[in-house]
Amino acid sequence: MVRWTVRPRRRQPVARVLYLHGGGYVHPLTRDYWRLVRALVRAPAEVVVPAYPLAPSATVDQVVPRLLELADELLHDPEELPLVLMGDSAGGALVLVLAQHLRDAGASRPALVVGLCPWLDARLEESEVGDLEPTDPMLATSGLRAAGRWWAGPRDPGDPVVSPLFGDLSGLPPVHVWIGDRDILRPAVDRLEQEASRVDAGLVVHEVSAMFHVWMTRWVPEGRRTRRALRQLVASTGASLSG
Repeated sequence: MVRWTVRPRRRQPVARVLYLHGGGYVHPLTRDYWRLVRALVRAPAEVVVPAYPLAPSATVDQVVPRLLELADELLHDPEELPLVLMGDSAGGALVLVLAQHLRDAGASRPALVVGLCPWLDARLEESEVGDLEPTDPMLATSGLRAAGRWWAGPRDPGDPVVSPLFGDLSGLPPVHVWIGDRDILRPAVDRLEQEASRVDAGLVVHEVSAMFHVWMTRWVPEGRRTRRALRQLVASTGASLSG
């Protein structure tokens, strides 16, 4: 699994970010993701970006163990930087899955989990999804459901390893989620918020009006504002834990 590590040039990082890109588990890294990575480096943070194997050639059971090994390696790095798990869309689901697995294994836990328009339910069964689809220029339910089935492999797409909405949210690090009100993935975020409240999990949802899927990677005013907020969140997390 190829990975890139981007570090600040003139400052010591206050945190480390493991960033998992989206793309419905089938599309590779694109230029837009690096715009967000550059913003995070200015936190200042070290950002590790793996190019994880994609469906249909790979499935969740092949990829998640490799990502867990990487997360464990970063958690035990001698530099001892606080680790932030961050990802968008499919990557936003993966970071929540990793946090749940690390908790279950009794391993060192990340300082923070950040999901950007996370794909929490691979089945897209929420009734509101159909109403939102015409407002989201980025996503279509038919293609996403097919990609979710490929990624699940022999598992049911509703398995918590594929759809972390159905996993246990208790005992996780603080979780921040950004979502646009025109994103077809928003209904599952509403359900995540309900479940987090039920188990008293530390979840903060940032809903941005008139925004579509993964706007924070785009060169639009709202994207710049959200990247700035993410940079500040990473900086404050690193400062609070190092101080």
